[in-house]
Amino acid sequence: MILIYCPDLTSRKQYIFKHIFRRMLEVEYEITGELNVFVGHEGTKFSYGDKPLGEETFIWSNGLLSEHGIDDHDIDIIQWDDLPAFFQAPERSDVPFDIFAASFYLITRYEEYFPQVKDDLGRYSPYESIAYKHDFLREPLIDLWIKKFSQVVLKQDFNSLSRKRTPKRTVAIEVATFNKYRKRGLIVNATLFSRHVRNLRLNRAWKQIKTLLNLREDPYDNSDEILVPIKKIRFDRSRAKKNRADMVFFFHLGNYNDFNTGVTYKSKSYVEAIKHIADYVKVGLRFSSNTSSDDVYQEEKRFEELVKRPLQHTMAANSKISMPGHYKLLVDTKTMEDYSMGYVAEPGFRASTSLPFYFYDLDYEVQTPLLIHPYCLHYNTMALQTRSGQQSILKEIQEVVDNVHGNFIVQFHYEHFDRDIKSHALEILESIIDE
Repeated sequence: MILIYCPDLTSRKQYIFKHIFRRMLEVEYEITGELNVFVGHEGTKFSYGDKPLGEETFIWSNGLLSEHGIDDHDIDIIQWDDLPAFFQAPERSDVPFDIFAASFYLITRYEEYFPQVKDDLGRYSPYESIAYKHDFLREPLIDLWIKKFSQVVLKQDFNSLSRKRTPKRTVAIEVATFNKYRKRGLIVNATLFSRHVRNLRLNRAWKQIKTLLNLREDPYDNSDEILVPIKKIRFDRSRAKKNRADMVFFFHLGNYNDFNTGVTYKSKSYVEAIKHIADYVKVGLRFSSNTSSDDVYQEEKRFEELVKRPLQHTMAANSKISMPGHYKLLVDTKTMEDYSMGYVAEPGFRASTSLPFYFYDLDYEVQTPLLIHPYCLHYNTMALQTRSGQQSILKEIQEVVDNVHGNFIVQFHYEHFDRDIKSHALEILESIIDE
């Protein structure tokens, strides 16, 4: 057991200690403010504060975890051997920076609470993040810090500490519309047709007409092909292999409007397709664009009534989450797990970790029951590259995740599997599932 001397125990410290020691390292720990208990402990121990007690193992605190609310903190990057770090410590500290405060800053998305420049869809831009500006976006930096911390401070092997954790490879598919042409309505089809003609894509215009006349399958009618790799895993005799691969479909069930023009939730064939897919993989709800609290409750209720199962997995349309607004909405519902934490425009780790974590509300200074599954790669970021280029990016991110025994989650839009476009999406999906 690890003993931490920390007399000033705040909710922020409780949150990050629990996440690091219990969820990441899977070790038992206790926190004490009693000096005699700390001195008498014969196992692994360290103190955390603004100055050491004596000659014990000591981690310096910069004060962020004792604060309330949001304050502006200077981010000056230093190096911890080969790893970037910030919140530099004075000379007397066994780690050259406040590893707990820095981890808290990144995982709570502290920087996203400040005024910011947003992209065209109103999302926080990856190019505004300190991870992108300081070139560590493609590294699960918190995981790497903790791996090194376990070896340098705890004197324990990270690989043995994490042996109980089963890393997963997960494909998450956002379904904005289940059909490209059929059941999309007259206005949508007219708009798509005029766009094809205007761009001289006459072949696509002709295919659209044939699809609407039931002379060919809809280009999005490929869910059975997508399910093939996961079905193979399900019939594999290796239990370990089954536990390592996962797939989640997130279906749109919102009202039809200018932002949400998918197949209506009233379509019987659409609901039957969702139930069919749910026989093989997890299914969840893709919340509408520009969703409100009323929309969240309405769509949650709609999902449970149509699918006949409680809602557990969600994601925001196009990963449009504002901190902390969207997550606060989810906390008020029965939603327990969300998959929106990531960037559509850049590969990498938005929260600098590859492991799931509970949403911490900085406004109320409390850990919530909402579990966030961060994704590290969106197919959008590599869709226009060659097959070898896509495989190269996939391998790069996959290797850094495997190095920390993390979860490798890749997001796709359902439209990436469009039969009418040249895409390596299905091949990439198969390589993720089948390793």
